[in-house]
Amino acid sequence: MHTTLSSEKGLKELTTLSLEANRTKYALQWKKDGKKVAGLLCSYIPEEIVHAAGVLPWRVFGTWQAGTPHANEWRPADTCLYCNHVLEALLTDRLEFLDAVVATDWDQELVRLWDVWRYVEKTPATIIIDVPIINTDTAVKFLAQQFTKFLGEMEKLAGRPITDDDLKRSIAVLERTRHLVKRLYELRNTETPALTGAEMLGITTAAMLMPKEEFNERVEALLPFLEKRRVPAEKSRPRLLVSSDRLDNPGHLAAIEETGCIVAMDDLDTGSRHYWRTIEIGSASSPVLRQELVSALARRYLMQPASPRMMNWEDQVDQVVHWVRDYNIQGVIELPQGFSRYREFRANYFKNKLEEAGIPVMSYRREYIVSNVGQMKTRVGAFIEMIESKA
Repeated sequence: MHTTLSSEKGLKELTTLSLEANRTKYALQWKKDGKKVAGLLCSYIPEEIVHAAGVLPWRVFGTWQAGTPHANEWRPADTCLYCNHVLEALLTDRLEFLDAVVATDWDQELVRLWDVWRYVEKTPATIIIDVPIINTDTAVKFLAQQFTKFLGEMEKLAGRPITDDDLKRSIAVLERTRHLVKRLYELRNTETPALTGAEMLGITTAAMLMPKEEFNERVEALLPFLEKRRVPAEKSRPRLLVSSDRLDNPGHLAAIEETGCIVAMDDLDTGSRHYWRTIEIGSASSPVLRQELVSALARRYLMQPASPRMMNWEDQVDQVVHWVRDYNIQGVIELPQGFSRYREFRANYFKNKLEEAGIPVMSYRREYIVSNVGQMKTRVGAFIEMIESKA
């Protein structure tokens, strides 16, 4: 049993785990204990299957240093910044502890990153999963086939079979993680939230970097403290929702909140979208076959609140509108990462539909690292003034 730290100290340890100096802590200990680590490059990869193999599912973040000179030898600088910073970390031997890397075809930028990763042969196993861009029943069946193949790859990596009981136990562990994270989101749905947006992102990314059982235990221990905790506020502050992809640095949200607002909700693949949907598995009284388990995983991952790479744009906007209403949000800030093509394609549709729903929205093109903070604060400050003038 993990010894609970003092509440604020325990919270800080979680919220700062994704910092570059801290993020490999649990992965390295896992390796020291003789176990294997799989680096995951996308939120559509089923963590349950990795967990069931006894392998640590570890979300890959890029280096937060400003330049990517080594990656630039392989990729143009004006391409996906997340991919460039991840490749820089790989080429400078910051990911040498990985036994496998798993990608998807989220976009062609990620596929090209996987191509280079496989070519340089710095990681023993390089795996890719094809994910449909529609969420029909036929697409779910296709993804279930992909997950079945992936399960076989994880069995090879683990050197042992993954049993149905292994899968059931892992699904239960990950469902507990989602339940706890959603409880934390509920604690933000108050006039004075228990956590800032930056703190919440620190926690959701911490869950991607440490053993799920320990994360669950730590959050359960912190809940009584967090249920009474309130973020200090000198005055009523506008409540904003931030929408982005591959945003793993809480510094972006901290900079926004320093302008006099609070990020009370998010639309992030490193945040709400990754944890929102649960898994539906038949009747509890009847035995569940492996294919049913894999199909349930496929449905859960494909039907989660979607990223812009999926074609159901209307559903994506409806989900954001629902969060805006439910969390009493006064405005939406979209933070497209530079050269994020799918989000750029969707940008006008997203903005127009939110405005039609009467929701103020602004867009600020960001770097992968936290930079140009002054410029961003100026833009956000003007947006907040606009919101307050209409209140």
